[in-house]
Amino acid sequence: MTPTKELNTDLSFRPLKVDDIDTIIEIDEKILRRKRSDLFRNQLMEQITKHGDESFGAVTSKGKLVGYLIAETVVYIYGTDDLSAWIILLGVDPEYQDQGVGTALVKQALDYFNQKGIKTIRTICAWNWGDLVEFFSSVGFDLSTYLTLELNIGS
Repeated sequence: MTPTKELNTDLSFRPLKVDDIDTIIEIDEKILRRKRSDLFRNQLMEQITKHGDESFGAVTSKGKLVGYLIAETVVYIYGTDDLSAWIILLGVDPEYQDQGVGTALVKQALDYFNQKGIKTIRTICAWNWGDLVEFFSSVGFDLSTYLTLELNIGS
């Protein structure tokens, strides 16, 4: 992964809107190289309509959405009253990667949540997603003191 560049001057930040869902899905499919189930669309709709501006934001180039970050705040972690924000989904159109889009989105989120008095931002990614782990590390994330546990109950 090459070092992230500064955000190009033709790129700007704005809150997410329900109208962005189709473009978010298109970008997600470019990144994953596969389609997700309809549940993904439904969850995006619920997140953006339920949380509005706090769903978080988009970076646009000449009016076209090229990156997005979806986050939410939570206060329920075992035994704590820890108010934290979670980055749930971050995506940048492959044509705009390594141009500062993801970094700009994260910096906007950090500033926003800091102004709200939230001091801890968390996210989850798989160990083998090296580019994503490296990206989050480059914007200041480190290993958490929390341990993620998983149980597969499917066949």
